[in-house]
Amino acid sequence: MGCVMFTNAQNFKTVKIGNQVWMAENLNVAVTGSWYYNDDPNMGSKYGRLYTWEAAKKACPAGWHLPVENDWAQLIEYLGGEDKAGKQLRVGGISGFNATFGGLTDVGNYRLVDMYGTFWSASSYDTDHAWYIYITSSSSSVTKTYFSKRYGFSVRYVKNN
Repeated sequence: MGCVMFTNAQNFKTVKIGNQVWMAENLNVAVTGSWYYNDDPNMGSKYGRLYTWEAAKKACPAGWHLPVENDWAQLIEYLGGEDKAGKQLRVGGISGFNATFGGLTDVGNYRLVDMYGTFWSASSYDTDHAWYIYITSSSSSVTKTYFSKRYGFSVRYVKNN
């Protein structure tokens, strides 16, 4: 997928869920096309950074990849399906995924922090849009839909098999 090696690679927290190993925290590595929520570095320790789709595809460390639709589907199914998985993915859920609600950005217009956790998929919908999943603080479900690739969403990588 064209991942880059970090010159200052951090030790990522991981969690095994079913047969997959996921990052157990949002990515917080500075690359072109990524931002802290409200451009505030203090937000990074809790929420990580928000990445465009292109930045998310390129920023992963060796041995990891941005999850494709099937990776997300396998995770969601293992955690009880779309109606229940959101509750299991968030901080305090039994999965250990510990999703935080990092919101999103349209390059400078930040919103929905503490309400929405938005996570890119590597799967493109069309030229301008890609699939992503989101969970909310007010629902137990997880939703898969598509959105503009230029928006900034959180990133979780899954380990290569």
